[in-house]
Amino acid sequence: MKICVANIIFLILLLGCKKSKVLQPIWLNKTDTLTLPDARVNFKSFDKTWNAILISFVQPIKLSVLYNDTGFTTKPERPCGIIEGPAQICLSIENEHFYYPVYLKNVDTLSFTYKDYRLPKTVNPDSSLIQQRMIHTIDECRNLVHIPQKKQYFFEEKISLSPKAATIRAIKKESLSAFYILPGSVVNIPLKVIYKKNELAYSATAGPLIDKYHNTVADGTKVNFIYTVDSMTYRREVSLLNGSATLTLPSDKNIAITIQAIINDTYSNKINLKP
Repeated sequence: MKICVANIIFLILLLGCKKSKVLQPIWLNKTDTLTLPDARVNFKSFDKTWNAILISFVQPIKLSVLYNDTGFTTKPERPCGIIEGPAQICLSIENEHFYYPVYLKNVDTLSFTYKDYRLPKTVNPDSSLIQQRMIHTIDECRNLVHIPQKKQYFFEEKISLSPKAATIRAIKKESLSAFYILPGSVVNIPLKVIYKKNELAYSATAGPLIDKYHNTVADGTKVNFIYTVDSMTYRREVSLLNGSATLTLPSDKNIAITIQAIINDTYSNKINLKP
């Protein structure tokens, strides 16, 4: 009998020490959508040691817990906008966790950023002047919003650009939105040679060089000067600057010189300098 009484006492003590089950808080002002930055959620609960986190698909957001007579209220510790979308309110106490699905939405905002992307960034008349354009708009929290005129999130189109060489900004105040129309290939190489008496030398100039749309050919384009002195042929390469390239040759009036300028498959006229 003494053993039975001792067992009963042990069971009573064991049951008395067992922790009672935590009841899930009841969401009093339940809604499908939380509007930030000042979203307050009211819960009914008798426990006073809750932790609360708002888990979005981007990052967790710490919530403050304010207790009252019947439960508690949660609100963001640092009120701010958010990337909208599905989320969960997570309430935890020790090892117990409870989740409440919601959809996050910001209050209306008037601050928008317009994006205009171009591909390719560089075009020239030798290949194609067709450019692919894509535009979209985001708000200050980086949410996609409808393009006001198009009533859609993304809009794409093909654009035919002018052949005039230029640097253009798709968005006037954003340098990163710049794209470039480069000059095309030279169509003709005018060559002239003058004798500089003071220097006792010839100065051969190729230029001004333009493409078929009258754009000045790009700086840095290589101009090959091919010249023959008696029976020996030489080649000198000069980079174009402001549409022209100049080569200086020492003068020997007793030796015949022939000179010509070449860019890729385009040739200038030949000039014979007789002794």
